[in-house]
Amino acid sequence: MNFKAVCFSLFFLCLQLNAALAQLSPFAQVSDKEIQLKECSFDTDADVVVLLDEAHSDYDDRYQLLTRRHIRLKILKEKGVADANISLQFYSKDDFEYITEVKAVTINAGAGGEVSTNAVDRKSIFTRKINERVGEVSFSFPAVKVGSILEYEYLSTMKHYGGLQDWYFQETRPVITSRYNLVIVPNTEFIYQVWKKPDLQVTVTPKESTNSVYFEMNNIPGLRNEPYIDSRRDYLQKVVFQLSAYGKGNGFGGNKYMTSWDEVARELRVYDGFGSVIGKTIPGTDEFINSVKAIPDGMVKMKTVYDFVRSNMGWNGVYSRFAFDGLKSPWQKKTGNSGEINFILLNLLVESGLEVYPSLVSERWHGRINTEYPFIDQFNSVVACVKINGKNYYLDATKKFTPAHIIPYELLNTTAFVLKGKKGELVNILNDSLGYKEIVFNKLKVLEDGSIEGDTKVSSIEYARTEKKEEYTDKQPGFLRNLVKDEKIQVEIKKATASNEANDSLPFEQDYHFISRAGAAGEYLLIPVNLFSGFTYNPFLSQNRFSNINFGYKRSITILTDIVLPEGMVPEELPKSMRLTNEEKDIVMTRSTDYNENDHLIRAMIKIEFSRSLYQADEYEVLQLFYKKMFEYMDEQVLLKKK
Repeated sequence: MNFKAVCFSLFFLCLQLNAALAQLSPFAQVSDKEIQLKECSFDTDADVVVLLDEAHSDYDDRYQLLTRRHIRLKILKEKGVADANISLQFYSKDDFEYITEVKAVTINAGAGGEVSTNAVDRKSIFTRKINERVGEVSFSFPAVKVGSILEYEYLSTMKHYGGLQDWYFQETRPVITSRYNLVIVPNTEFIYQVWKKPDLQVTVTPKESTNSVYFEMNNIPGLRNEPYIDSRRDYLQKVVFQLSAYGKGNGFGGNKYMTSWDEVARELRVYDGFGSVIGKTIPGTDEFINSVKAIPDGMVKMKTVYDFVRSNMGWNGVYSRFAFDGLKSPWQKKTGNSGEINFILLNLLVESGLEVYPSLVSERWHGRINTEYPFIDQFNSVVACVKINGKNYYLDATKKFTPAHIIPYELLNTTAFVLKGKKGELVNILNDSLGYKEIVFNKLKVLEDGSIEGDTKVSSIEYARTEKKEEYTDKQPGFLRNLVKDEKIQVEIKKATASNEANDSLPFEQDYHFISRAGAAGEYLLIPVNLFSGFTYNPFLSQNRFSNINFGYKRSITILTDIVLPEGMVPEELPKSMRLTNEEKDIVMTRSTDYNENDHLIRAMIKIEFSRSLYQADEYEVLQLFYKKMFEYMDEQVLLKKK
């Protein structure tokens, strides 16, 4: 998907305050066209359509950021009724933000065209604290059914413009009209970018007379999750804001945003919760550190410290770039956010004598980094970058199943900001030496009645080891169900065991004993040669693709299948040996089959190799065509008959 970026820099100097918020569209006044709407013409699969999403941001006499937002949506299908439950989250720490003036109403039209309204009772609007930094206002609309129009409005108040959020025209649901008006606080410089597809039109109207800028976009299809998407937010049509310089005397603190990456590095070094916690001693670890210092091998030293922190610290599920409360309390409590845990890791690694740098990261789900703009808020966490023999290792001690020598999957194909002294550098996190490798060996014994006794060994290596071990350990019942649910024959697992769980240098091996029954077609039996590979369905069936295809790593999957036949049964037809590749030769599938009449044995081999991990959205058609052909071959089965 190609985006068009439009960048504007505006600098407004104005002494007149603009305390009153501009008038939004009238509340709960819908048109006949909205009432009669049955389907979204530009996104016919949609369960819900957003008729209107608008907001106006201004400031008061204390230079607080005031944003009034107004949303109107319509339920088109039964599945859309779930959208009647609303959650508005806000940053509540130190009372930075709060939400007030919430009103909501359900609008229904009767059979005769009469319109009725059901307002949400104020007593049904709840405010709660999710964690130490996030609060939530929630409510549910009454009398909701297919055809209902749901409308709500609220006011967000933030202490200053440092909380200015990006405006998203697009979401998972289609949006008919999205508009945003921003009034700029005096003595403030701000920069914004509009990210959009070339075929979508956007209106941008700066108004110097009112110190404001207006954005509008119409008829935007919903962007739902696509297979192997990295971050949906990266592909949404949006406006990204940066406050690049604050004026003085406006009632809020110093610059939130820096103007260069070197300035980001300098500021972070003295920033409370970042630079202030680097170099801190972790209480009670002296004996451990002394033992680690005696280890001569850097890799072993790194692994020892990493495993020590992982075994002693529990992650509370909160992502953070900082350790605002220091490191002593999290270490004593044995739990903390990602920043606290990884600063503990970083300091212990430094004490052990390794070359270590704090690194800001944005995990794949969080979104890509725009390297042209030094926005610290683009990152969602911090990790330790360890350099050994010229190679960087990125360690995140919240990842319980990722060994030290493997870059966390969530960081592959992302950009990190690595701090080195008073400077920093942007580094692309890639891993060309390790990939997802798996070998599946199936041994099937076919009985005369068509039943099958089977044994399978799966050897998962590198990233396959990390993923399979986590799935197998944490979700074993669900893991086994998912393992067999899409296979071409019905499989019942009778026994499942695993080995090499504790040794990261060995493959994680899973052994399954199962029973099944061959498929039947008249007098013939059908046996698949593709079992337990994970390649059971084609993920690329959609005709259109908005996002890049990010596998994260290279992949190599080998499926070996032995089929032992009973006396009196022979193969009528075997899948033919073949080789399939794309024009770039970065995906290759090979298949071979053979029948040994003396041993009554059919032996089949399928191997798929992906030498690229990332494909652009405009390459989707070629990738889709290859997958279609590949799955046609993989679905071919052995045809058996009695002599």
